[in-house]
Parts: sequence; structure tokens; C-alpha cells
Amino acid sequence: MKMKKVISLCAAASMLLGCLAGCGVNDAGASANKKESAQQEEGNTELSREPIEFDLFIDIPWFWLTEWGSEPVSRKITELTGVSFNIIRADSAEQIAMLINSNDLPDMIYCENRGRQTMLSDPDVCYSYNELVEKTGVDIHANETVIANNTRSDGNYYALLNAYTSQEAIDEGNTLLSGGTRGLAYRLDIWEAIGSPEFNSIEDIENALLACKEKFPDVIPLLPLEGNQWYFAEQMGVNGSGSLGYDKDGKPCHYLSMEGIQDYYKLLNRFYREGLITPESMTYGYDKYCEVRNSGKTFMQIRSTDEAQTSNAAAKEAGTDYRWKLLTHELSDNALVNVNTGIGWAGTFISKNCKDPERAIEFISWARSEEGRRLGAWGIQGEHWDYDENGNTMTTDAYREGLEAGKSRQNDFGVGVWIFGDQGDENAFIDSAVSDPDQLDYYERLKSAVKHTRVMSELNKCIPTEGDMANLWNSINDMCYSETQKAIFAETEEECQAALDKLYKQAEEMGLSTINQWMAEQLGK
Repeated sequence: MKMKKVISLCAAASMLLGCLAGCGVNDAGASANKKESAQQEEGNTELSREPIEFDLFIDIPWFWLTEWGSEPVSRKITELTGVSFNIIRADSAEQIAMLINSNDLPDMIYCENRGRQTMLSDPDVCYSYNELVEKTGVDIHANETVIANNTRSDGNYYALLNAYTSQEAIDEGNTLLSGGTRGLAYRLDIWEAIGSPEFNSIEDIENALLACKEKFPDVIPLLPLEGNQWYFAEQMGVNGSGSLGYDKDGKPCHYLSMEGIQDYYKLLNRFYREGLITPESMTYGYDKYCEVRNSGKTFMQIRSTDEAQTSNAAAKEAGTDYRWKLLTHELSDNALVNVNTGIGWAGTFISKNCKDPERAIEFISWARSEEGRRLGAWGIQGEHWDYDENGNTMTTDAYREGLEAGKSRQNDFGVGVWIFGDQGDENAFIDSAVSDPDQLDYYERLKSAVKHTRVMSELNKCIPTEGDMANLWNSINDMCYSETQKAIFAETEEECQAALDKLYKQAEEMGLSTINQWMAEQLGK
């Protein structure tokens, strides 16, 4: 049974809803479920509760936690299921390939990267869910569409990706976006020092960055976490994601062929030539990014929607007076903030080295049940959330007070971290105090972003994952990375254009048109 949506109601202010990683949420106008409906159980009560510890490789270097049991939610999961995890967090993109090649994969792998998900979707590497479901008889809590979306060319599905939002839900107007939606935060003291300018266009942002550079020469004007400079492509309305999209004729294409993409690279080049970004700062991983940001050496940062919250919490912990504010609206009516070409976010794979694959799929079944989804996304009933007298869900006073005091919902409470079974709307329950202006901004940002969203999940089937086309796709992408860097960091506008011309010439010689034609054929199928 699909879990019905519930609403987070807080007594003294408007409802706050959001999500953490690629999931949809209820808007404030949606009606709440009653307690008796939401309390219906759909988990398999016959599952084993005997203690077992699995080794879990989390292929997400920025993942919040590295120790199971360090917060209440993971401890509660173990209490209910008997399952605990020895967490191994990735520190490089190459680890999965190395573990596969050495036949040293741990019991289970939680992976968000599409390429590495493909590597794991191999019967010699991981168990397929369908064979384990057939063997154990567990309810995997997935409809035919979800299973079909996750089924590989060999007819098997090796994981069910979490946090998927459909275009229909967005069009209905009762859904927000993931908290992972890119957001720009700016430091208030610098903003005030340059005259408190309004930000209604990319030009406004650029002018503010230039003013910062002039007045505060020791400060990095703009710091994007690696890859998040794509925020400007979104604000320009580029019709696709960082890997693929549609060309000017409405045909699927590699991202080099998307209309407007060259203007994006030219914009970044202008930022570089103006001294607003540096090659070094645009390669910072998460830890270095936080180090630089927390030192007070930046004006604007681009990361996820919680960037202002995270920055302010870090400043408070460090005892500094720095404070950031989130930009909550778009810089253009034509902005295309979120182009979702996927079928979800992260998936949990069960390796052929798993000590007890049947118990592992039982855990996945529980994680995808109503009980598992609510606990992972919302936390513990009575401790982090509960029902009010009308049967609506709301965060507890103690939990809100903890958040107001600077505690983190992920690190301190474990809320929204272990979302192995999230099915799109569970992480909607945004659990913060309504009196927190950063949280209100977070909510407003997601409300704005959803109005500038298109789900292009059909394009997921247009990405080659095997054979000659996959090799060609990867080769073009490898070439693109180095060549686009040359364009972005060219010393003159003419050199930037020459670098772009060379990039497109090389891509065409390698087979860019061939890839685009193949993608169009796949979509036709």
C-alpha cells in the first residue's frame, strides 16, 4: 500500500515542508492525513529480528555520518530490525571499481552515482532484487512502474533508487524539490558593506561580486562546491542537465548540443577573467570547501538549499559573527532550476560477498515499508515528531528547541539520513523550528524552484550504459572535462571562443552526432 502523505503542522507559523535528497513533498495547501490512516502498518512482521551487522559501503564522500549508532534514529532501526552497520564512507570515485576488480566489495553498497550503479548492476557483482524477492517472498513495496524504471537490460533490477518525484506531482502543485537543489548563499556583512544590492538577475550577482572584489580583495567572491557552478546554467534556462538534455529542435542530445550551453561556458570565463572565481577554488572537495567557507574568506557560496543554515551553524560553533542568507528566488523567469533526468537518487546494492543476502533483502523490504520510511525520514515518533489532537503530524517541542539551539537534524538526531527506502514524499517532512529564518528561506527556495522544474526521466533511457556507445559516451565526456576547463579559464574572450571551437571540433570527430542520433532512436523506442 502506498503511504499516504502527511503534513508537518507547527502551531505558530506556516507549515514547513521540504526534502533532503531528490524527493517530492506536500505543499502547505495539501490536506493532512488522520492519525488512524497514517498509523496503518504495511511492514512484514515475520521478518527476523536476530542481531546482525553488515558492512555498508556508502559511495557518497559528503555523507553526513560515518558511525552507525551515533544518533537515535540508527539505534532505533537496530532495535526494530536487529540490523546494524559498519559504515565505510568513500573517499574517492575510484573505490567502487577497485573493490569490484579485487572482489572485495563489502556486504552492501549505498551508491548515488549512475555510472557506478551500472557497474554494480551485474549478476557477477551483486544479487538482483528480483531473485532475492522470489526466494524469500518479502514484499519489496514497489509498483510495476518503479520496478520497470530500475530494470536493467538483462531483465534484472539490482536496487530500487529512492527519492523520485514525477512531473505529475509537480504539475499538481503539491510538491517541493529536494533539499539538494542548488542554492546560493551570501554573507550579510559583506552584502551590507557593498550597499545591500538587490539580486534579480545574473548581472546583479556579477555586479555584487565585482563590488566585493574591489572592497574586500582578500575574500573569494564566489565559491561553488565542485560542480555546483551549474547553478548559473540553471538560471540561464539551459534545457537539460549536466550530462544530457534537448537541443533547439526538441531532440535528445549530449549536453554539448544543448541550446545555450556555450553561453554558460562564456559566462564562467568572464567570471574568471574578472577575478570572481579561481581554478583552485572550483576544485575544492566538501571538506576543503567547508574549511575555506568557515574561515570567513568567501562572499557567496553555491551548494545545496541548506547552505545558509549549514554556514551559520558552522559560524556559531566556531564562535564567529559571520552570517549568511539564502537567495530564495530565481534570477530569471526562464530559469530551469531542476532538470530531473533520473529515476531516483541513491540505491542500496547487495554484493555477492554479502554474508546473509536473504537477511539483507528483508532489511530493504522493511526500509521500504511505511514504518521504515517514516523512521528514516522523520525520526522517532514521540521524540522527533508526533500527532496533534487532530491526527496531523508535527515536530515535537524538544526537537524544535534542539534545532533552534544549533543542533543538526542529520548529525545530532539522525533524521533524514538513513532513507534507504524513501519513495518520493517521505522526506517531505521538514523538521525544523518555524521561528528559524534560515528554515523559512529554505522552504521559500524550494517553493520557487519547483515552479522552474521539468522532469525528463525519459532521458534516463537515452544514456548508453554498455557496448560501443557507452565507450563513445565516456570518451567524449572525458575529453569534455579537460577542454571545457581550457575555455572557462582562458585569458581572453577570443581564447575562450577558440577553445570552445576546438572542443566541438574534437567532439564531432569523436562521434558527437552519432551519440545524438542514437539517443533520438532510443527515445523513439
